[in-house]
Amino acid sequence: MSYQHPCSKITPSAGLTLPDLLQRSVAIKPCVSSSLLIGVGFYALLLGAAYFDGVLKELYHGPGWHSLIYPLMTAYLLLLPPLIRRQLCKAVEEFQPLLPVPERGEQLFTQSLALRRQYEWLSFLMGMTVGIFLLRPWDFTTPLVAVYAFLIGGLNFGLLGWFVYSGLNATRFLTALHSRIRGSDVQTRALFTLSRWSLTIGLALVGGIILGILSISVQERFLSVDLFTYGGLVAVAAFFFLQGASSTSSLITQFRILKAVILLFIVALLGTAGYYYLEGWALLDGFYMTIITMTTIGFGEVAPLSKAGRLFTIFLSLTSVGIAGYSVSAVAAFIVEGDFQKIIRGRKMRKEIDKLRDHIILCGTGRVGLQTAIEFHKTNTPFVVVDQDQAAIEEILRLGEIPYLVGDATKDETLLLAGIERAKGVIVALCDDKDNAFVTLSARSLNANLRIVARLTNEENAAKLRKVGADNVVSTNVLGGLRLASLMIRPSVVTFLDEMLRVTGQTLRMEEVLLQEGDGLVGSSLIEADIGRKTGLLVVAIKGQRDSYYFNPRGATSLSSGDTLIVLGTSEQVAALRQMEMKNKG
Repeated sequence: MSYQHPCSKITPSAGLTLPDLLQRSVAIKPCVSSSLLIGVGFYALLLGAAYFDGVLKELYHGPGWHSLIYPLMTAYLLLLPPLIRRQLCKAVEEFQPLLPVPERGEQLFTQSLALRRQYEWLSFLMGMTVGIFLLRPWDFTTPLVAVYAFLIGGLNFGLLGWFVYSGLNATRFLTALHSRIRGSDVQTRALFTLSRWSLTIGLALVGGIILGILSISVQERFLSVDLFTYGGLVAVAAFFFLQGASSTSSLITQFRILKAVILLFIVALLGTAGYYYLEGWALLDGFYMTIITMTTIGFGEVAPLSKAGRLFTIFLSLTSVGIAGYSVSAVAAFIVEGDFQKIIRGRKMRKEIDKLRDHIILCGTGRVGLQTAIEFHKTNTPFVVVDQDQAAIEEILRLGEIPYLVGDATKDETLLLAGIERAKGVIVALCDDKDNAFVTLSARSLNANLRIVARLTNEENAAKLRKVGADNVVSTNVLGGLRLASLMIRPSVVTFLDEMLRVTGQTLRMEEVLLQEGDGLVGSSLIEADIGRKTGLLVVAIKGQRDSYYFNPRGATSLSSGDTLIVLGTSEQVAALRQMEMKNKG
């Protein structure tokens, strides 16, 4: 019978991790109880042994041993793996539908949780080694305290090393998933999932820092060991964020200012630590020397340097000056090139699209798509523009604030981001009939109730477009030829229809109003509805449910659910008809 992990509903099929084995050894299934028992158990053994050896008072006055930092940190590090595992599975669930070839969720979960045992032990031992080096248990005069510092300090730092390895392994897995996703806006959606995961890891490390600071006295917070430990954790947390945030070249551009700041922090931390250990300077003096070296101010040395200190300063100046220059240029580029404005605008667009209902998705922003967008914009029709060409999108954005997506319209994930499940129609205006057919097929499979109007380049493909789901097929070549002939034969009629169908500043225009079940006009005749007297509109025609048109309808004509009234009048008159229709419902 397989072992069910006590802290998660998901069973790692790749085997138990090192923290799992440690928690399982206490034979208590609730992970909170087992974590606290391990942390408090070791500490209780220390206090008991110190009491019997008569060194309890000495232990209490030692640095940090009277606080609960060590048992709390052990419990915290043991609680993190199951919590982080749940966040990882949530991220994988969000990635799954965005992949070009969807994979089974169980398979992705297994791959994301898989860890190599030899690397687990290696990371644990490396963390343990760093912890022992920082705590220096051999400096304690009390053997009991030295043993406890070696065991528990090594355990805590070992668990921290394991956590860094497991987090890095999961982050790389999510980054690989992100690289398989196509379409920039779809990548952006996956990007926020990846960034949220990386931020979760970073916040988990920051949580350990806060727990450590709150568990010790104010004086002990400024000890060199604690400062270097917390500074290292901040650097690791920042690395995790950059690891997730720099998965694509576009994202590196957007987050380069943050990357520059983090690099400066890491260099300042290493420089301060170097002067502290090599020269024995105070932390403030080491930090001051590092900053004036990075900025090439040249105020002089804080104190005379040894040979090792001079070699370290040479190395620091060669590396830090370049990083400082990179940081300044990154900040300047971030401001001048408008990356910040692009980030804000992209987030605003996604929020606007999420709010849309019964909108139209316009796929393709070429010459035909541009004219379609202009008409939608003039008539205040809610719509979303989808295209891979950023330059074409920018051309349409000159009209005003229009929701848009930069992505491949042939991908289901792009259409889903455009809100196709909430849309009432799609206009497919790409330049290639094959692409138009593919988008039509995808749109129809995602929303069977959509009205789809597809552009046609070759007349031979009209039947194929209708077969894959297009309600109407529009050939720009045929329409252009008909218009040329009509303008020559009946120019006044064409001009009149243009004035009625377009928003060109004229008062009158042609509109359509759909009658639905429950509307006040359904079941009455035209003369009973008295639309002309109540609204001033002229009913030009009525379209029946079977696409049959009744031009210049008589007053005795009955109105039924599903009929469409073709009316002529002002926009205010049309609004009055819609309001009358709603008012008389029921």
